[in-house]
Amino acid sequence: MKIACIQMNISLCSKKENLECALSLAEKAVSKGAELLVFPEVFSTGFCYEHIKDAAESVSGPTLEALRSFSKEHDCILAGSIIEKMENAGKEPGSIERDKVRGEVRKEEQGSFQYNLGFCIESGKLAGTHRKTHLYGPEKEHFARGNRIAPIRLEKHGLTIGLIVCNELRYPEVARKLALEGADILVSAAEIPDFFGYPWRTISLSRALENQLPHVACNRVGIDRYSTYLGGSFIADGWGSMLAEAGKEECVLVGEIDLEKAKETRETTSIFGDRRPELY
Repeated sequence: MKIACIQMNISLCSKKENLECALSLAEKAVSKGAELLVFPEVFSTGFCYEHIKDAAESVSGPTLEALRSFSKEHDCILAGSIIEKMENAGKEPGSIERDKVRGEVRKEEQGSFQYNLGFCIESGKLAGTHRKTHLYGPEKEHFARGNRIAPIRLEKHGLTIGLIVCNELRYPEVARKLALEGADILVSAAEIPDFFGYPWRTISLSRALENQLPHVACNRVGIDRYSTYLGGSFIADGWGSMLAEAGKEECVLVGEIDLEKAKETRETTSIFGDRRPELY
């Protein structure tokens, strides 16, 4: 299966410009035979905190609608994340109650709020979503936390994706839960600045190796008012070996994963069988 990382520059709060850029690069990816295309974290807006209410969209909004149309036309799979607008009526069951017990005030209690929404679209249909569970730094002031970690099951190739959004990679429990629940491949959408480049690469490869799962890690490039971003997107196999790796420029990184070989790797190793969860 050919897979592409859409390693793109992101213009802060410029939704139309970013979407046009993303779709242009996606055209190049499918022309090279890619079936699964991964965009960076909040690829359509960046972390547009100053205008976050305007940047946020529902899952039926124009950004995902444009991606659904592209996915249907090219019969492909798209994954990434956007800023999702929610209302109280759409809050995750039990989320407010759980955090009230901890004495925390959640964004949901302020009326409308946002999630950092991971999405997966297959052949024109929204196959699944994942709301970022582990927020970083200023995200905590603007986003509510997701309260569910589960893989997304697709029809193409009988594939099950473990979708991870950026900072969640720092928590091995996230990838492990996805692996234990049947993920065939890890896909992460990131917006990693230069200063965290080496740790990001290290933990991203670790998540692949410790779960014996291929990992498609897509990062952005460019500069905004917050940071400079290093790119370095990659596609690795379940042994943590690089299959394809990008540099610091905007590009379409294409690599190929042998899904049958990946499955054999998991079945012939004893990592999961040798676990001792009663001790953890």
